[in-house]
Amino acid sequence: MSSYSVVAAVSEALRALLWEAYDEDDTLRPIVGSEEAIVLKNPTQTAQDSANRISLWLHHITENEFMKNQPMERGPSHDTQRFPALALNFSFLLTPFASTTAAEHLLLGKAMQVFYDNATILLRDETSGIAEELRIIFSRMTLEELTRVWDSLREPYRLSLCYQVRVNRIDSQRLPQHARIVERFSGLEVKRERGAS
Repeated sequence: MSSYSVVAAVSEALRALLWEAYDEDDTLRPIVGSEEAIVLKNPTQTAQDSANRISLWLHHITENEFMKNQPMERGPSHDTQRFPALALNFSFLLTPFASTTAAEHLLLGKAMQVFYDNATILLRDETSGIAEELRIIFSRMTLEELTRVWDSLREPYRLSLCYQVRVNRIDSQRLPQHARIVERFSGLEVKRERGAS
């Protein structure tokens, strides 16, 4: 369960994971330079600064279809209930920006290795109220879907990776309401049309 700050926390966690791997690699550390070169902006904004090397862009958020319509959860005390958390999937587009195509390919290859080796991560932050087990999944977007993303950015297509992070839960603040019954139906009235048996 998590607070609304999980949206920012997931992006920062992925960036830290990538930078840790790049920083430990003697070939990639000079290409990336610093953690600040991995930005959480879309590719158009990323390209405006030549110091940026990786765009890790959260471009789409959807509700997790397998965790919808969950039953009410037990509250802090046994006699209270609360609404289930909002379960979300985050879709990220990872795009490299290096001085050569070979360097971009190295950055992509390492990113794939890092996310594959860390397919499940625990994200905990007591101060922000975040406690999640996240799954990083290599997303299968078709070329047409990817082209639509790049068309919306009004940029020429660049080789990118798509990842989905599941499941991010945002706790509900709604309290169950017990409304008064103002009208009650004891039976169901059925009207038949003429000629019906």
